[in-house]
Amino acid sequence: MRRSFLPMLFFYSILFGQFDNAGTSAANFLKIGVGGRATAMGGAITGQIDDPTSLFWNPAGIANANGIEIAVNHTDWIFDFTHSYFAAVIPAGRVGHFGLSINYLNLGKMERTTELQPEGDGTSFSASDVAIGLAYAKKMSDRFNFGVQLKMIQESISFSSANALAFDVGSQYITRFSGLKIGMSITNFGTKMSLKGTDQKVDIDPFEDMDGNPDVIATLRTEDWPLPMAFRLGLSFQPLGPQSLIKNKLLILTVNADYYDSRDQNPFFLGGAELKVSNLIYLRTGVRQEYLHYSDSFDDLSTGELEDIANSEQYVNRWSWGFGLSSESFPAIPYKLNVDYSVSNLGVLGISSQIGLTFKL
Repeated sequence: MRRSFLPMLFFYSILFGQFDNAGTSAANFLKIGVGGRATAMGGAITGQIDDPTSLFWNPAGIANANGIEIAVNHTDWIFDFTHSYFAAVIPAGRVGHFGLSINYLNLGKMERTTELQPEGDGTSFSASDVAIGLAYAKKMSDRFNFGVQLKMIQESISFSSANALAFDVGSQYITRFSGLKIGMSITNFGTKMSLKGTDQKVDIDPFEDMDGNPDVIATLRTEDWPLPMAFRLGLSFQPLGPQSLIKNKLLILTVNADYYDSRDQNPFFLGGAELKVSNLIYLRTGVRQEYLHYSDSFDDLSTGELEDIANSEQYVNRWSWGFGLSSESFPAIPYKLNVDYSVSNLGVLGISSQIGLTFKL
């Protein structure tokens, strides 16, 4: 069954990528990568991921936990927006593994403007997004993991909000060849979202040509928008390590490659590498080959050249890098603690930094 499942989903992803749905998804905060480890490797982590942040990338990864694990992550994203992620994994013996995730984006306060007061009316409003997930994963065998997550998603702005339910499902297969792992996941498969609230209440005069008739309260109808459903396929390989092709007890080199296909953008590839030095420090880097409709550089270009660029189709490389520290080499510490930090290039949006803590009790 597993052998037929993989090519079926891969074929589906190829068909999925033929449609240009740019700008047609809601809850785009679900695309913000989490975990200093994963983001440092450009998000190429689907096959390798095995910590609580698996609940974002591939829920099957939490089946690798040997004890209770907790992850806390903070991202300084674009502008003054902050993104936080919390995840916990609890093993339940032969039953499997259970997980909890909280994904939160805080957009802060914004000045309210109207058509009559475009410079602001002196008041402000806030906006935020949140997704809470409950997950289950299990080792189906010593080589195959399976996981699923149910998420409750809400986007709020001013006095309006939109809600949705979504599923994530994933798998991991561990081969017997030099640490080769194959991971696959489908995320954010769920219902559509539509804003509802008192902001949609307006006073309308249904008969403007008649005097003396009162205004009535009407509700503006908002459209439904789908979630950013995505398909991931990843490979993870260890060319250097204790049980790798090149034997080494102090250094472990892991190389990852992912294919990413979201419903609202063209598919692209990701690559990442992690070098573990003596169970103490991790050095990481990664690249995302993202698809764009435009160029990042517009200096010294004529109007005709700008039009050609705007209509062109091209891919650009977005680099990321980072490091991690582990307490694994310090037996005096009663639990394992990992500290991970990453820096990601977001192109015209600037640089984003991320820090995460993982506790393994």
